[in-house]
Amino acid sequence: MRIRNHRCLYFGFLTLLLSAVLALPVDGAQRNRGRAAIAPGGMHPVAASINAPKIHEDFPAHCLDSSGRTVVASIEFDGKSDTLRARYFVDELLAAVVVVRQSGDLYQPTVARLGDGRVWIVWSELIDGRWDLRGRTLSFNASQFDPLALRRARETGKLLFRNNHKSKLGPIVELAQSSGNNVFADSGTDSRGRVWVTWQRMHGGHGDIFARHFDPKTDSWSKEIQVTRHEAGDWEPRIAFGIEDEALIVFDSYRNGDFDIMLARVSPDGKSTIVPVAKSARYEARGTCVASHDGKTLWVAYEDGTKRWGKDLGSEWRKIGGGLNYDRRIKLISVDLESSAVTQVSDATPLLPGFVSQRKGPGSAAVNLPELTIDAKGNPWLFYRYCGERGSGFWQIAFSAYSPALKKWTDAQTLTNSAFCQDRRCSVQVDDIGRIHAVWPSDNRKNKQQGDTGVYLAHIKATGDSAFKHSLPFDIADVPESQLKPHNDTPERPRNEQNTWQIAGEEYTLYWGDVHRHTDFSNCRTTDDGCIVEHFRYALDAGRLDYLATSDHTEVGKTLSAYEWRQSQKLADIFQNPGFFLSLYAYEREQKWPYGHRNVLFLERGGPVVYIKRDNYARSQWATPLPKQDGVRDGEIPPWQLWELLRAHGQRAITIEHTSGGGMGTDWSVYDKIDTKFENILEIFQGSRESYEGVGAPQPPIVGGGQKQFGKFNAGTWQNALRRGHKLGAFTSSDHRSVHISYGGVYVRKFDRKGIFDAMDTRRTVAATDKIFMEFSCNGRPLGDSFETAKTPRLKLAINGTAPIARATIIRNEKDYKVFQPNSATFSVEFTDPSPITGENRYYLRVEQNDGNMGWTSPVWVTYKPAP
Repeated sequence: MRIRNHRCLYFGFLTLLLSAVLALPVDGAQRNRGRAAIAPGGMHPVAASINAPKIHEDFPAHCLDSSGRTVVASIEFDGKSDTLRARYFVDELLAAVVVVRQSGDLYQPTVARLGDGRVWIVWSELIDGRWDLRGRTLSFNASQFDPLALRRARETGKLLFRNNHKSKLGPIVELAQSSGNNVFADSGTDSRGRVWVTWQRMHGGHGDIFARHFDPKTDSWSKEIQVTRHEAGDWEPRIAFGIEDEALIVFDSYRNGDFDIMLARVSPDGKSTIVPVAKSARYEARGTCVASHDGKTLWVAYEDGTKRWGKDLGSEWRKIGGGLNYDRRIKLISVDLESSAVTQVSDATPLLPGFVSQRKGPGSAAVNLPELTIDAKGNPWLFYRYCGERGSGFWQIAFSAYSPALKKWTDAQTLTNSAFCQDRRCSVQVDDIGRIHAVWPSDNRKNKQQGDTGVYLAHIKATGDSAFKHSLPFDIADVPESQLKPHNDTPERPRNEQNTWQIAGEEYTLYWGDVHRHTDFSNCRTTDDGCIVEHFRYALDAGRLDYLATSDHTEVGKTLSAYEWRQSQKLADIFQNPGFFLSLYAYEREQKWPYGHRNVLFLERGGPVVYIKRDNYARSQWATPLPKQDGVRDGEIPPWQLWELLRAHGQRAITIEHTSGGGMGTDWSVYDKIDTKFENILEIFQGSRESYEGVGAPQPPIVGGGQKQFGKFNAGTWQNALRRGHKLGAFTSSDHRSVHISYGGVYVRKFDRKGIFDAMDTRRTVAATDKIFMEFSCNGRPLGDSFETAKTPRLKLAINGTAPIARATIIRNEKDYKVFQPNSATFSVEFTDPSPITGENRYYLRVEQNDGNMGWTSPVWVTYKPAP
């Protein structure tokens, strides 16, 4: 991209400025079914933009130079790789563009200005399989930029870049001095002109918080400071500076069994003290902070969510609501930095009418990702993303100011051109004359369909006392607690308690995961499901899982775009933590009966999105020659052609059908055969709904179910698939909103991505609603095996449950064959089937615990051919 495209930036800027001036009316899509998409205070216009055609400009951060001019760093994706660019704006005019770094994968830059005027730009970069933290300085000779010449250039349609050579880039510096993934960086400048950077590192365990600072006097970085060291996760730090010579780092932690907001006070020599500032049984996370001008008060805003976040939620959501992002609030507190006293200030959520959940149904509006700055009068300004529609809604940015003197808020306003996905922050700064500068990404969507992403800037003037109108309490009255209650009080099995099984000369270890979770990239359940980062928070801390894949829809009301698929894979890499936690790449093809919804998993990054609709696939970047139409519905790619196309692309992939006994399921009679190169397991239970084991089979009471007949969809049950000769092992996942009751178990030789794929392909899998250890074998062959024998089948099972076992049932050829009632948490037995049929015998194990939890093993397929 050279001058030709920068001219496009200029014309895009004029178009956007004109649309802001005209104050375009709100269309029907933005009204979001009666909930106002525009905040009560109306729209605030854009001042400038960065939006080149066919380029996604994203993840902006900015700072102000000594003259109040704006330096913006953002990541651009051109369809192949990432470029980190810095731009210099003079009086809202683009004056210079500098390439800071070009690489395959870059993530979330942060920008801060040194006391000597240089700017430090810090970012995360994927290098040799891990995310390193890197940075370099940038300086502009601001005196060389002539605003008059820039304005004349704009008027003639020719942007002026003659001063580009006046910028100076320092060498790239590696800031993280250890292995692991170093991400979610934030930076700022202290009162002595030093730049601090803080970040989260995941290195063979849960996340910890780190920091360093750069002193312009010595022109050097300090040693790395490990701010936290805890076995639970510490997440997403944000930095501010008070009156003392220290950094104030706000982060959230799971160390108390739920997420709480913590404050670390870190001195330049690395000493730190850590105290909780928002600690309750509710979810308190993703905080941000800003200090008062006198440095004595720290203002903290954070997301506040449900009690028992991430715990035991299943199909009851249909009546009473739930999900990882359900009932989210934004709360504001202040911390007296002299006494450490915390004052609970306000729940800011009512600034948007109708956004506080009333527990009247399964959906709610959402507010997320607060950002704070403080104006010249000492008033905190709160920015945050909000979405008013639980179905096809999208997030915009609202902002409001709070007066500590009046204890009131201004009307919330909406930033024009801020519609986007959930997890993008708004960067905010205040200049010397009191203007608030905001920078954010947006693709200007009108619904959930992803568009061309750009970066936008706005300048907001501070307001007078008369604008402060709203008194908001910290605790909102007359809002009942969630009706969601735990089904049982069974203690949770520790994450590091594992089952090792030696069989057939091999040693296998059982690991638990979930490969079916939806985020805000999917069209449905928008506000309740939450963003990708929330799902990894759940998996690592609340869920205590060993692996995870998010699997957003390809085509439900929208198409999964190439850029969204890239972001999904990039975030999976961010949470890949070898030896401790693994992430997989996945999406869902939501193909209706009789084909069935399928999650598609890839071993390596870069797998194709094989859309359901032939036209969508043919227009995509992954398009390959399509076979002739073949199937029940014209215009669709049926599963057998999906497998054919996956073969053509060559990446190792796995497909897993789900909810097989429903309208999203599969009539197994339409398949001549299953392609076992890709499909070997079936999601027989789904926490969001029920079990599809078989007609009349027991349902786990923990999901409030009881359904044993599926009507016209009976043909979709697992037992019918087995009966028809399809060799499919047992697996389970969650789907929308459900958490903590779907555990897909894999027996692996080696805990890595390949090991998980090998386990799934060989059906060394179990399915459970809790971490129930199950071993099942026949004639010394493990679950999942298929073999012939002239010997009478000798079956062996061992169970280590999480509660007393009510029944352990051996199923043979889809009928209950032998039932044990041990009434103890552990049970093992070995016995011979004295009367196997000649031919194929399909055996598997079903476990029912007294507490309502259940488990299933994959079958063993035993073809019995007795000697003549």
